[in-house]
Amino acid sequence: MNHRILNVVAASAVLLSGCGAYLKPVIKPGIKTAKVADGTYEGKAEGYSVDGEMNLSVTFQDNKIVSIQTINSGSTPSIYRGIEERLFPRIINSQSIHVDDITGATISSIAAKYIIQNIINENGGNADEWKMEIPKSTDVVKKYGYDVIVVGLGASGISSYLSAASNGATVFGMDSAAKIGGNGAMSAGAMAVNPRTQVALNDGNPFVNEEDIIEDWLSYTDGDAKEEIIRKIVQESGKTLDWLETNYDFHFGEKMFAFYHPKLWPLWTTYTDKSGTDKDTAFINSMNQAAALNGKNEYMIELTAKEFLKDTDGKVVGVKAVSYDGTTYEIYGKSVILATGGFLGNEEMCQKYTGSVWHTYGMTQCNGAGIQMAQAFGGSLMNPDAGVETHIAQIANIIRSDDVSADDKAILTSLLLDTSAVMVDSLGNPFNEKAGTNLAFNAWLAGKEFYTIYSAEEIIKMKTSGMASFHKPTFLSQGGNYEPNTPIPNIENILAIGEKYDDVITAESISELGDKLGFKLSITDVHGKTTGKFYAIKGAAYIYSTTGGLNVDENFNVLTAEHEPISNVYAVGNDSMGVLFASKKAYVTYGGVAQGYALTSGRLAGYYASENAN
Repeated sequence: MNHRILNVVAASAVLLSGCGAYLKPVIKPGIKTAKVADGTYEGKAEGYSVDGEMNLSVTFQDNKIVSIQTINSGSTPSIYRGIEERLFPRIINSQSIHVDDITGATISSIAAKYIIQNIINENGGNADEWKMEIPKSTDVVKKYGYDVIVVGLGASGISSYLSAASNGATVFGMDSAAKIGGNGAMSAGAMAVNPRTQVALNDGNPFVNEEDIIEDWLSYTDGDAKEEIIRKIVQESGKTLDWLETNYDFHFGEKMFAFYHPKLWPLWTTYTDKSGTDKDTAFINSMNQAAALNGKNEYMIELTAKEFLKDTDGKVVGVKAVSYDGTTYEIYGKSVILATGGFLGNEEMCQKYTGSVWHTYGMTQCNGAGIQMAQAFGGSLMNPDAGVETHIAQIANIIRSDDVSADDKAILTSLLLDTSAVMVDSLGNPFNEKAGTNLAFNAWLAGKEFYTIYSAEEIIKMKTSGMASFHKPTFLSQGGNYEPNTPIPNIENILAIGEKYDDVITAESISELGDKLGFKLSITDVHGKTTGKFYAIKGAAYIYSTTGGLNVDENFNVLTAEHEPISNVYAVGNDSMGVLFASKKAYVTYGGVAQGYALTSGRLAGYYASENAN
């Protein structure tokens, strides 16, 4: 039996309503009077991946779950590892499907529990009886004597940890997710200016003049960014690549590439571990190398920072954190580096500072925790409203079901991405001009969502004449192909599928279409058509991260509103990247700037924090 969730990105709401009141058992759980027949059963649900559903095999014996096996993960391998290594054993050990979701793999956790719930219900059991609360620990563990505490172990936190440990500090690191790497593990590469190895392979010729980049960057940000930090990142980013490759299990590509910037400066390269496996391996191996430099060094995952610990004089002396099992940890140290990845996962902060709650591709455990900890201690912000980090435009509610063919998904996406069609933003204003020739980078300018609108006549024409061009996203592609000008006889069926997923809205007039979308449309016609049926295809920018955050000085110390540094508190990566950008202006397009800043700010802050501790 196959079990599916429509739009699993919003699965929490679905599970509350359409999937058997998953989070609200109607009977007291724990006493399993309804018996699940012995056997092995398969189930499917839409998971995190855009190109294949999660498919599990679950074995029951004597009314107990004895095995959960993956047939298809429906997820990114590195993210899904936490499901197999942590979620499945916890379900089996507790015999409950009410275990907490794995932080950093929430969608996959929901999908897996939904599959098991339906298998139970359809094979003699009652899933409500399998929703026992898992007791939480009330223990408090205290850890003393660290020089540096790193909160968040994405790319910037890992670089901070490696740097502090290399400089002789005793270091404790933590991350709320079930894996380290954060958004860094999902990135393609990093910006670096004239790294030594790559310059040597370029016959010793630098790829770019540093002052040219600095001048261009400052011009783009209209004086709103901090020149001293831009200058430091430009001058130090190449050294960061050299340092990581020399001292840890990192390997950077031999070739430097230009990205989308008009100057086409080659500033970007890929990276993996030295064996060429992946970034996760680079991160894990390097962290273990750094931890081994001192017997006291340690790092923990599924440990979420909550607040600073302070002494009687109000100085920061550590971090209070809570583990997934409820255990409270008090970690005491001389310096704290905040590397929690920005605030994409915090809807209130996103709405307040960036004007929208976004569709996300990045890690939503990056919920502003570090930023809020610093603010509570007097830290100030810089450009929290800077443009979000994105270069993905796709259907708003990506259709993950295997029941819909890849070709049909591709046709619907192509209709959305065709900027020659009529487009409006999330307020109903014309959007074609802002979308420009690079919709993937500009879609965020529309707000949370944008709409591509067609008249019935245009759709009918495509049945016999097809689409004049085929638009396939660079990222979040679901495969599938289409040959331009090929008839699409089933286009109305494709649109009906889109309507089922709330990706297509139909109306009998432009005014009715506006009513259904929830705003007045500023357009009066669709390529000359003012009456008849209209179709709006809903799209969205998919966001990696926010880019604004804490205000820091050139040593990455957090600054107060009076511009005084908090001497032992630092912020790196997306927690402080607003110092590089401008208010309400798009992220720069040199390529890999966020990763370059993460790795370099982490390396430098780790050094400064360890020196401060000494």
